Amino acid sequence: MAHAAKRVDNVCRHSPAFSGQTWRRLTIKEVTRGPAVWDVKAARVHLLDTSAGIPRPTDRKYWLIVARNPQTREIKYFVSNAPASTVLKDQMTVAFARWHVEKWFERAKQEAGFGAFEVRTYRSLIRHWLSSRMVMYFLAAQTQRLRGEKSADHAGTGGRSRQYPGVENLEPLAALVG
Repeated sequence: MAHAAKRVDNVCRHSPAFSGQTWRRLTIKEVTRGPAVWDVKAARVHLLDTSAGIPRPTDRKYWLIVARNPQTREIKYFVSNAPASTVLKDQMTVAFARWHVEKWFERAKQEAGFGAFEVRTYRSLIRHWLSSRMVMYFLAAQTQRLRGEKSADHAGTGGRSRQYPGVENLEPLAALVG
């Protein structure tokens, strides 16, 4: 079959688009244990559309990125619809920022009582996402409304604190994905 689906690890290992290039070493970000350094290869590829039963290449190209940790030899694969002019380091920064987003969703789900909820279809995922966001909005609105209603004899009523445990500043991340 001319357009048979191929495993991504085989494409990255044997395709001339990847085997013909050398690994580029990138420092993705600074973490508590030092810099997060990964070796990266990237190429523009067509994905296959199999919705009609016959695999056909899509009409546009996507980035296929393979990243290898030089210390642990761990390999990660990423697909991106970013334009061809997008800088690879920027794509990798966004790809590795995913952990912060996932932790935020996990914390929001736990706070809203949806921590053990599992979904299996796209429709249920969207319903779950919408329910979670509505509950979080309600909780935030009620927290704001009730803030400062404790009487003066309660401990810790000295005013609003600027620190909330377990909440990171996500503003720098918003700039990357916005």
